[in-house]
Amino acid sequence: MNNAAQDVIGYGWRVTVPATSANLGCAFDCGALALKLYLKANLIPKQSQNLTVQYAGRTPDRIPLDDSNLIVRAIRFVTDYFSAPHACGHIVVESQIPVGVGMGSSAAAVVAGLLLGTQYCGRQLSPEQLVQFAAEMEGHVDNAAAAYYGGLVLGLSSNSGRVTAVKTEFPEQIKLVVVTPSITVSTDHARQALPSSYQRADVVHTLQRTAVLAATCFSGRFDLFPELFDDRIHQPYRQQLVPGIAACLGYRQEGLLGIAISGSGSSVIAFVEKNERGIADELQEIFSRAGVDAETLLTSADNHGAAVTKELVPTY
Repeated sequence: MNNAAQDVIGYGWRVTVPATSANLGCAFDCGALALKLYLKANLIPKQSQNLTVQYAGRTPDRIPLDDSNLIVRAIRFVTDYFSAPHACGHIVVESQIPVGVGMGSSAAAVVAGLLLGTQYCGRQLSPEQLVQFAAEMEGHVDNAAAAYYGGLVLGLSSNSGRVTAVKTEFPEQIKLVVVTPSITVSTDHARQALPSSYQRADVVHTLQRTAVLAATCFSGRFDLFPELFDDRIHQPYRQQLVPGIAACLGYRQEGLLGIAISGSGSSVIAFVEKNERGIADELQEIFSRAGVDAETLLTSADNHGAAVTKELVPTY
């Protein structure tokens, strides 16, 4: 932890951004769901020459506290965009989102930084602009849009760079079981595992499920079932990166509506209507039998998205 500004206390801005689970099996690179796990970041302006960062939360060893920090980079992206003076102050971050396990930690950090940057500049970005900038910085329109809007979001980025995202609220009574193995998978490594071309039958198989997933959710029916999450574009290749994932994807149990790799992994996410504790324990046991430690988390969808307030925010 960086203690460079322990004595700072005053008014600043506080932003809260949810975690996200992208891809959702068949919705590769176009769908994501916001989760009730949060990154909270405070920016306290002060007289200094730079931005300092202190962090408390999950996987602190994976969080840089220098200029490479994504919140710092996003704040500076905004000040550069508005041709404003570089921000100076202290950033205090608390996060429930582990890094490197497919839960949208990068998107949450970028969205947080963009929101704090606009507050610092006293300017506004439209929601479409903010999501576009987040997608440019983070590389994933699905995660960026879900982190900002909340709920279930389907999105695309056009050749011109324009981002289009459509949101629907996701029922909170559908419980989300996230199982995170101790093995991490970098996004680059997960991308490299994918083939350069696909068979037409595999593409059609996945497109059919993506279309039905979108139709049932946006119609408000949410008639989810395990076959709906059966993808042939990324999961057959990424499941080989961590022992136990393939068995998790093949797992079936009463109350289980579906299961998918969360983002690019290594976490898996299960959609559950009942027996969530039993399902969580059994998925954790699958990893254990494969020789991999894992932890489980029970949560639900966040339908509100990112929020920013001005308040008294002391460091600690």
